[in-house]
Formats: sequence, C-alpha cells, structure tokens
Amino acid sequence: MPLVLQKVRALLFVLCGLILSIVFFSKEAQATHLRAGNIYAVADTTANPVPGRFFFTLITFSVAPPPFEDLKATLYFGDCTKLEVDRESRTLLNNGQNNTFVNVYRFEHIYGPGTYTATFVGENRNGGIVNISSSVTQTFFLQTTVTVDPLLLRNRSPRMQYPPVDVAVRGQVFVHNPAAFDPDGDSLAFKLLEPRIFDRFDACGNPLGKVAPGYQGLENYLSGQPISGRPAGLTLDVRSGQLTWNNPGRLGEFNIAFVVEEWRGGRLIGRVIRDMQIFVREDPNRPPVITVPRDTCVVAGTLLRDTITVTDPDRHPVIFTALGSMLPPNSNRASFVLRNDTTGIFSWQTTCQDVRLEPYQVVFRAEDQPPTGIKLVDLQPWRITVVGPPPVLLTAVPQSSSSIRLNWENYTCPNATRMYIYRKIGPSDFVPEACETGIPASAGYVLVGQVSAGVTTFLDNNNGRGLERNRTYCYRIYAEFPQPGGGKSIASNELCATLESISITKVSVTETNAATGKIRVEWSKPRTAVLAEYTAPFLYRLLRAEGQNRGAGANFVPVTGYNFRSLNDTVFTDNNLNTQDTSFTYRVEFYHSGTTGSPTVLVDSSSASSVRLNGRANGPTMELNWTYNVPWNNASTTADPRYHIIWVDSTGNRDFIKLDSVLATATSGTFSRRIPLTAGKQYCVYVQTEGTFDNPFLPDPILNNSQELCLTRLCVPVLEIDRLPCDETFVPNPPFFNRLRWSIPPGCDPSAIDFYTLYYRETDDGTFVKIGTVDNTGLATYEFIHQGLASYAGCYLVTATDFAGMEGEQSNIVCNENCIVFSLPNIITPNSDGKNDVFTPKQGATFIKRATLRVFNRWGNKVYESSSEPGLNWAGVDNNGKALSEATYFYQVEVEFYGRTPDIRTFKGWVEIVR
Repeated sequence: MPLVLQKVRALLFVLCGLILSIVFFSKEAQATHLRAGNIYAVADTTANPVPGRFFFTLITFSVAPPPFEDLKATLYFGDCTKLEVDRESRTLLNNGQNNTFVNVYRFEHIYGPGTYTATFVGENRNGGIVNISSSVTQTFFLQTTVTVDPLLLRNRSPRMQYPPVDVAVRGQVFVHNPAAFDPDGDSLAFKLLEPRIFDRFDACGNPLGKVAPGYQGLENYLSGQPISGRPAGLTLDVRSGQLTWNNPGRLGEFNIAFVVEEWRGGRLIGRVIRDMQIFVREDPNRPPVITVPRDTCVVAGTLLRDTITVTDPDRHPVIFTALGSMLPPNSNRASFVLRNDTTGIFSWQTTCQDVRLEPYQVVFRAEDQPPTGIKLVDLQPWRITVVGPPPVLLTAVPQSSSSIRLNWENYTCPNATRMYIYRKIGPSDFVPEACETGIPASAGYVLVGQVSAGVTTFLDNNNGRGLERNRTYCYRIYAEFPQPGGGKSIASNELCATLESISITKVSVTETNAATGKIRVEWSKPRTAVLAEYTAPFLYRLLRAEGQNRGAGANFVPVTGYNFRSLNDTVFTDNNLNTQDTSFTYRVEFYHSGTTGSPTVLVDSSSASSVRLNGRANGPTMELNWTYNVPWNNASTTADPRYHIIWVDSTGNRDFIKLDSVLATATSGTFSRRIPLTAGKQYCVYVQTEGTFDNPFLPDPILNNSQELCLTRLCVPVLEIDRLPCDETFVPNPPFFNRLRWSIPPGCDPSAIDFYTLYYRETDDGTFVKIGTVDNTGLATYEFIHQGLASYAGCYLVTATDFAGMEGEQSNIVCNENCIVFSLPNIITPNSDGKNDVFTPKQGATFIKRATLRVFNRWGNKVYESSSEPGLNWAGVDNNGKALSEATYFYQVEVEFYGRTPDIRTFKGWVEIVR
C-alpha cells in the first residue's frame, strides 16, 4: 500500500473515533468538571405502588462557576435501557469554599425481578486532581445497585447526609463521615473503592468501568509521623463509615471513592458508590476535637440523654451540630441543644417504632471559626441500639398431668410481630445483660413454640407428646419486631411450674442372677393436697416390661399378685428375675374408688428402666458402657455435675470398692481405664448412676445400681512350633505340615476360656488368617497340626475366647522357615539309563518357586536357556532339543525359593556331559 494511502487511512480512523466520542459525550452525559457524586434509589412507595418501579436521584458536585452548563444527564438502568432528563436544580454548596455547585437529576424506571446496576457517565472530572493522571480528560463514573424481589417488601438505598466535598489541612488529621443511614433499617457496610472511569459498553449497551488511570490511594500522601490518638494512614471504619487520613502531606485536590453496601437478613441487596473530593490546603489552624459517649443501647420507650463535648486547641469559637435519622428534618423526637460553646445535650425520646436490629448513628459536627483562614471540622459518630422492652410473664400453671399453660401481659409494643417461648428443665441462672436481646443457647433453654404478638397465652404439651411428669419446667419469652428493620426484645422474667404426679424414683438391681435376680423399685407418694380431691380407698399397681423401651410399644404387664393398698407402700423388691442377661422397665398406676363402681386409674407414673451394664477386658484395660431410659436426668452439667461411680471386686468375696467416677449423658455412660488387669483373674463390677428430677418434692440425688458384670482378662497362651533339622541329612517329604503346641502360663486360671483360635500367615508381610479352633478341655498342653502346605515357611499365633464370645490378646508369634539345600551335580550322563540323566538339584523342585537355567559352552556362547522347570531337569540338549556333544559346560542358575521373605539366589559352576 502506498505511504500516502496509509496516512489517509490512519487519519480516517482517528477522525471516526473523535466523532464517536463527541456524539457519545455530547448526548449522553453533559456534566462538566465534576468533583463528586452518588446515585440514590427508592422503590415505589406511593399509594398504589407499581411492582419493580424505582425512583433514582443523581446528585453531582461540579466546579463553580462552570465552564459549561450541565443541563441534562443520562442514566443507564442496567437492563439495556437508558433515560436522559433535564436537571431539576442547581445550588451552591455551603462548605466555606464557594466553588462547588450541587446538581440534582431525577429518573424513573420499571424493572422485572433481578439485580441491576444503574450507571452514570459524566464528562469530565475537574482538572488538577493530584492522585489521578490527566484528570480533566477522565470521565466521571458512578453506579448504584438495586435488587427487585417481592420478598424484600420495600427497599430504599442508604442516604448520606454529609456532602462529598471536604477540606483538609496539611499536617493535621482529616476526618470525614458521610452520616449515612438506611431508611429501612438495613445493615450498612463501608468499603474503600478506587475511583472509576468509563471503559466500554457491554453487548446490550450498559457502560462498564475501570480504575481511573494513575490513581493512587491517599495512604501514599502522608506527612511525617502520624498524630497519636487517631488511626495511622488512611482508614475507613466498615460499620460507622468514619474515614480518617492521618495526616495529609501534599497540597491539592484529591479524589477517593467508597461503596456503601446494604444488607438484609445476611443478603446483599444494594450498593451505592460515592466518589468524593478533598481539598488539602495550607493553614496554621488546627481542627476541633469532639468527645462522644461510648456506643450504647436503650430500651424502647425510655429517654436517652447524654452530653457531647468539643474542645478547640486554638480556642476558636465552634459551631456545634448533629446529623442523624432521628433528628429533624427526619423526625422531631430527638434534639441536640447547645448548653454553651463547648457542650451539647443530645436527647431522644425513643418509642417502640424505633426498635430494630441495626444501631442508629448520630454524627456530631464541630466547625471552628478562626478570624482568618480555613474553617476546620471534626466529625464523630455515636451508635445507639434500640431494643424492645422485656415481656412480663404472669403465670405458669399445670393444665393437665402432661401440660403447662403460660400467660403473660399484653405486650407494651403493638408493632411487635411474634412471641417466642423457651423452656428449660429446672431454674436458670441466666440474667440478661444490659440490652441483651433474645435468649442465647448458653442459657440452656430450648425453643418450644411461637405465637403472634397479640396472643397472651401458650399451652406447652411438648408438641402433643406430653411433658415428662415430676419435673420443674421454667419458661422465658421474648418479642420479635417486623422486617426489614427486625430486632428483638430483652428476655422476660422466668416462671417455673412443676408437673406433680406419683413417680418412679428408683429401679436398682440388688442381686444379679439368671433366675433369682432382684430389682428394688421405689415410687413417690401422692401429696396430701392431691389426695384431698379424690375418694378412698386407693390402690397402687406395679407393671413391668422387659428391656429399656418406654415408648408406646412397650409390653407392660402387671407384676403378678402385687397390689398395694396402703399409701405408704411405695417400695417393692421384684424377685426371681434374669437380671444377669436382661434389663427391665417399670411403671406404677395409682387408682381411687370414686363414688361408685370399680377403682379407676387416677394417674400413672412415668416409666423408668434399670441400668444395663456391658463391658470387656481389653488386655490390661477395663472397658465399660451402660445405658438407661429414665424420666429423671442422669446427665451432668457444668453447674450440676452428676458422677456415676464404678465399683469393683477382685477378691471373689463381693468386697466392692470404689474404682473411679465419671460424668455421663442423658442416656448412657462409658468408662475405659488401664487397671492393669491381671491375666486369668476375674473382676466383678457394677455402676451406680446419679440423677435428679430437679423437683423439690422428690428425692435428690436418685441413685441406681446396674447388674453386676464379671469379666476376666483371658490367659495369653504360650505358643511353640517344631523346628526343622536343617542340614545335609534333611530330606523333604511333601506334603508338608507344621506341628504347633501351646499352654497357659503357670498360675493363670484358664477356666474363663471357651476355645482357642489359630492364625497363620505365609509371609512376614502377609495378614494372619484363621486356620482352625480348638475347644478348651482343660489340658495342660494343646496341639494343632497345620497340614497340606506347599512349604514349611510361615508364622502362627493363637488367641483365647471367653464364653461371651470376647476374643483375648494374641499369643507370641512363632515361625518356621524352609530348609534350603541346593546342590547341583558336576557330571550328567544323558543315556536314558535312569541314572544321572538330567541336571537337577539334590532336592529336586522342592521349595523352588521359579528357576532360570542358562548354559554356555567353553567359548562363552549360550547353548541353552529355560525357565519352564523349577527343578531344571536339563538333559544336555540345546534350545532346539538337539543333544550336545560330550564336553564341559558352564551354567548360571537364578532361583527364587519359597520362604517368608523374598529369597532369590544365583548359582554358578560347571557340568560335564558324558554319554
């Protein structure tokens, strides 16, 4: 291509790009020399709201006087559409600089469900921004994200009450706070963000941004050492939005950006990006310093009143003000009144409408008034949480033998939505801290129900399953407030009620036997006040079921012949039971006669099982576990430890002594301890459990014994094996076998052994497998012959198993190895006379797994090679089977022998063929 045409083509490309830029920026974004700005969004909250309709407000801050009028602005809605509107207003920002206009534009748009990012692109930033390269040529880029979702109800983006154009002095700490609040009470999070410029459009015309060229954060412009008492460098508090620059080190105009995230119920539902400008000036003035109270909370309906002070290091007069969503013009229930030049009084009469999960924030502003120069400002946030007052429980009364009715005062706050009811067995020491809402899990309560806030009663019947009787149940409630603000109340007072009934209080094994075992059963006597309502005569009936099932499927049958007509008959020993192998569950029924007819059941007790103990001797360690199914609480807590005691007798004389004690759970306990147990010795053990009803009318503690369990650490057999006479005289005679013998160590009682088990492994790295069992017949020595073996190589061990099927410890390991006698002849006579016809080792193929024979003539040439015969059996031929001539030949044999470990050997020598 000629050079002239190349230049013309390049010029055309440049002109086209310029024309496109002029068209875009002249029509789409008329704002010029922009300092700062942000976009607000509000869902339709009119009388007849349109779903998905949002109202947007674009606010920009531009240089005054303007080099160009920014009469129009375009907003891209993020759904491939846009709208251009006229400017609604322009006012001069009153920040003491008289060089910034505030421009307002309003837009309206209807979305479908989804998340959208609205974008504004303006031309251009003002010139001379220190931390952005060629700022006057860089576009101005703002975004706000909204979520359209019917589940969110209404949504309004956060509002920022403090303008984004501010003044700092070099060498002094600069603070800024946007005084942000969320009209819906959503949680806000503040994060620094690099200022953006326009980059390109996506496929459907939505603008995309990128970091402004040459941007550097303010942390790169510091002056010497930071001033103490304030965060060093550049910081932005994620919760309060407090920005601190400690301290500016260069004069000029700087831009930074941050995003305000809006969260609801753990979900990010919106974002507002603010791009702001800071003027750094030179001045001897020092900023005032505000002192605010510590963040606090207040119960709705009370008056919050506190003092805020300000001091000025240069003793200049100070203008002291405050910004907050509860202050005018947003509300008239709070005020900030100056007491004098250095003190202000903040007052806020809170109401139930103020309750919400997130704190409110007040930003106090102090601006000094020097006679000349720059007025400097300090801003300090104060966060205030408003919580609901505690509900008041009035009564907790048993409604039946298995339910309790709660009643409480009509709740103070009519805007509450739900009441949550919590229950705990026994009183709690939980005391809510100041403004602590709800009921923490650490308090020990469980949620048992919820009702609308207008309801003042609740029946607790354990969701229809009924409450366990003879327990004291304690309750608290708290209120929840509506979304989106949410919030909770402080927990109510605690009320307790006891479900009184007769109750099983003991099911304890007193004798362990398969036929004559005994269990002691005890129950409580009805209280006098209860008996006064019924008619004598009275009657107890005791029922029993095998096992530990207390459910509807349990097969309870009356204990034959035992009806108790005296109210004082509350103790019974159940005889002739198999307590050795079985647990039992008991229930008591209480009858009265009524006015006529047969006795009728007045009430029955909750059922309770005996304690079932299992265990074993695991070598020198005693391992136990026990279970129970009872209406009282056998579990231990930090506040109320309940120790289960292990009793043991090793003498055989039932001389039980305390071995140890452990904490257990509501249904079971475990114990494991190296005693050490002596082999061949019997140990008998039982467990005593400890529980409580947390009922002042019933025994405490409740103690019950399991059955006795006797266990023995089995004797460990001593194993021997017949050894081979491994020498030149040994002649193997397949099939092979190994003879094993074992005995019990002297003084070890083998009577607990039912049988012995033999295990074998062929190699040292193999796994032992079971090869046989031998009954314990009381012999001093036992013998086992392991037959049908391919070789003698292998290892053995033996174990003993008791009559309960528990296998004991392994014996010593004994091993045998093959006797390898590998001897090759020097002469063979392959003449078919049956004598020395083949080249084979003395033992033949015995104990040989694999062998490779190579034969060479006197010149070193290989004349034969084969791996087909473990015993070689070479008949003096070459690889083609042709007989070799009489001569001397040299051989090399590589042999792998059977054995417990890999055994590969190489043998070399000579052999003469004689025919």
